[in-house]
Amino acid sequence: MRLIFSIIFLVLSLFSSAQFLDTSGNLIIDGRKYLKSKVDTTGRKSGWEIYGANTLTVNQNTFSNWMAGGENSVSLNAKTDYEFNFRKKKHFWDNRFIFEYGFLDNKTNGTRKTADNLNITTSYGYLIKEKWYLTSSLNIRSQFSAGFNYGTTPKTKLSNLFAPAYVTIGVGANYTPNSNFSVSFQPLTSRTTIVADKDLQKKGTYGLRNDGDTFLFEVGAYLGGRYKVKLFDNVTYDNNIGIFSNYSNKFYNLDIVYAGLLDMKINNFMSTQLTINLIYDEDQVAQTQFKQALGIGLTYKIDSTKKKDKKKRRKKEILPYFDTSGISPVKLPRIKLEKQNYDQVFDKNTIDEKSTYIKSESIFLE
Repeated sequence: MRLIFSIIFLVLSLFSSAQFLDTSGNLIIDGRKYLKSKVDTTGRKSGWEIYGANTLTVNQNTFSNWMAGGENSVSLNAKTDYEFNFRKKKHFWDNRFIFEYGFLDNKTNGTRKTADNLNITTSYGYLIKEKWYLTSSLNIRSQFSAGFNYGTTPKTKLSNLFAPAYVTIGVGANYTPNSNFSVSFQPLTSRTTIVADKDLQKKGTYGLRNDGDTFLFEVGAYLGGRYKVKLFDNVTYDNNIGIFSNYSNKFYNLDIVYAGLLDMKINNFMSTQLTINLIYDEDQVAQTQFKQALGIGLTYKIDSTKKKDKKKRRKKEILPYFDTSGISPVKLPRIKLEKQNYDQVFDKNTIDEKSTYIKSESIFLE
């Protein structure tokens, strides 16, 4: 019965979101500039904005006859973060896609993943008051490949693709005073936990009620926020937090997910990034999960709203051809020079400003 109710609620939520999307919308992601310069009645610029950041970090070590010891290794981490946002009058529709994967390879341990993240968010909002929106959002969070606990012998599988996966749908309000700060409260939120790997479908794993269960459905409240701050020139810190409380089971036990990104830009193609991730979810483990990563790598950013300054080449002007063969030369009239006036103007040691001879044309005969 719980599974049937979960499916019905999911279908109804998607249907209502689809009705909203038909009118054009937007999400809980910081706004930037827009492709179109037209400004609507709300003071926001209408149109699409597309922003993307692609990061590749590589670390490699090689040792040969090195007396201090060491082992050859190579690690790679790739991350892409894209936003596709649309605004029109009082409607907004924002979409964000975050994909990340990393691994470490050495002779002793073989290949092990160091980062794995699949995160998709879409949200629609309608302006009801200045800086306040009615919102409906959908979030899908999972990983790409299997994860293991290497501290046991043999190693123990902990996760896999869509095992778990969290599908969160909520309706509420959003407060956005500026493009760098946003708070969302959704008192009606459903969260469906999916465990698609049969090896992990055991009672208690990710909150499953019975062995062989694939879904866990919960209804509760969600509080989320994002704050991006500029610390120095080319140094920014992006904070994201989400808090979920289950109405039906231990309302005071909060599920908390936090992600922080410190981005230190070196130049247009290189940057240093420090990431911090915190998770507290008793359905996973009754302890705080912590992950931190620091890396220097290549970064390529895309911002469709920035217009490239193109130097306009000056077109060569081609003068029209004139046929002058039929035009007779201009004949200038001959003018006799009055010698007396010339001597008085140019040969005198002093010139009387009141004299009429100061005028150059006075040396000519009238």
